[in-house]
Amino acid sequence: MSLLDPSADLVRPSPERTVRSVLESALEQATPVDLEAAFAWMMEGRLADELLSDWHGLREEVAAELTRCMNAVRTLQDVTVPQDTVRYGRCAAEKILKADLYGLVSLADKAIQWSEKVRDDVLTDLGRLMREQRTQFPSAKAAPLGELLEELNRARERYACCMETYRGELQELAAEEQKRQEYLRSSASISLEGIRNLSGREFEKLIASLLERDGYEVQRAHGGAGDRGADVIATGSGGERIVVQCKLRRSPSAKIGSPEVQTFNGTARPDHQATHPLMVTNARFTQDAEQAAARYGIALVDRTALRSWATFGRPLELD
Repeated sequence: MSLLDPSADLVRPSPERTVRSVLESALEQATPVDLEAAFAWMMEGRLADELLSDWHGLREEVAAELTRCMNAVRTLQDVTVPQDTVRYGRCAAEKILKADLYGLVSLADKAIQWSEKVRDDVLTDLGRLMREQRTQFPSAKAAPLGELLEELNRARERYACCMETYRGELQELAAEEQKRQEYLRSSASISLEGIRNLSGREFEKLIASLLERDGYEVQRAHGGAGDRGADVIATGSGGERIVVQCKLRRSPSAKIGSPEVQTFNGTARPDHQATHPLMVTNARFTQDAEQAAARYGIALVDRTALRSWATFGRPLELD
């Protein structure tokens, strides 16, 4: 007789109370092993859900940082910005971080797919065990949960490490920018425009003064008749002998070619015993000149590097 049958002469117990009664009876008969297995099955499902949620959370956090990073790169990436500026350094730091974040997002996507499969497999396996009335713990399908958890911890550590490195780079760039601004406000700073208005002799003396500022002892502050390509000569405490040829140009579009590099190479070491031959210009070097300098072991300082050295006070870096 149905509960909805109007001819029913008594009120039957509700299905909910009937089920509860059956469950209470089963619970009284359950062994400790049964209870442990039931709790373990529940925790396996909960762990699978939590892992999936945690992977989603990590991916969202990394993706948000990646979006900010990509926007920053678009803002900072400007071919007109000289490479010696802090803005260029910030762009480089953002690009490195972007590559790391891309890798983490890709890892999270794969882990999310894997977590979903493991969760579904655990639930399917639980249903099978219940139908077969078997007590088994852990589920054979739950084994990857441990690996997914370890991978999640490694991913979090990797993300934290990436962000820590990035913030450290920003702090260094901020400190460098502060030094540059202080030097820029000082009387020692000179712009590329100011350098272009110097005479050839004044330009050579400027390069000598920059070497002296960087801790070298100047042996020759300017060139002259018979200098055989050595306009400035300076020595360092480590035995360095820097021989410099200066090339001042009035036109911002001027370029120094490979013949001039080859000529300087013919005297820098044989005649002046240079350990560090150096060519400095307020213009640019042609690609052929750069290739020749690389072959001969001659360091080049073009307008970009000169701006960093003379305008912002960054010390000259010699190999």
